[in-house]
Amino acid sequence: MSVIPLTLGLSLVLVGIFLGFFLREQTRSRLSSPERDALLPLAEETPRVVPARRNGAAPKVTSIK
Repeated sequence: MSVIPLTLGLSLVLVGIFLGFFLREQTRSRLSSPERDALLPLAEETPRVVPARRNGAAPKVTSIK
């Protein structure tokens, strides 16, 4: 089996994947950018609101260590 057709086929598949991701990124909303997306893990999280129990008692808070 010749290596050249195998290499060309794999290269074309990788080019297709790259073009697909590139075009998808270009058509995304302009409110987002790669720089902003990269900083999202560092953003402050909004606190979660835990609903109170019906009997009026506060929910038990446990910490995982």
